[in-house]
Amino acid sequence: LWRPPDFGIIKLNFDASFIHERKLATIAVLARNYKGEVVGAETYLFEDVVDAFVVEARACERALIFASKMCFQWLAVKGDSLSLDMFFDEVTYSFVSREVNEVTHVLALEGRRRGVCGSWVNGVLDSVHMVVMKDCLAWDQRV
Repeated sequence: LWRPPDFGIIKLNFDASFIHERKLATIAVLARNYKGEVVGAETYLFEDVVDAFVVEARACERALIFASKMCFQWLAVKGDSLSLDMFFDEVTYSFVSREVNEVTHVLALEGRRRGVCGSWVNGVLDSVHMVVMKDCLAWDQRV
């Protein structure tokens, strides 16, 4: 049973349809207010999609992009993606300042400077490691 969000919250529902043989996906996003009224909706087409997990992840991404474009500030994002649900027990998002997010900022700058995609499992770049150590030291010294 669908239920409306609390007053002041926009509920974003997203879904996707995937045709594996054609590697084609259609994504839908629908936004409703606390009265259940539709305050916006969009569909998106994606080609060359590899699998359903990617489609559902892109659907969630498009829901957030849509919310940003519509200037929605308070969100409840909902979808029926079991593929995403199987991978994640819980996902929360909170804004943090650039200072708190410095490690990933340095990593993003390194990625831009190198101009290539990268993945690190056992260790990171020296420039990133230095900021990680700074964070750990600050955490250990907190009062």
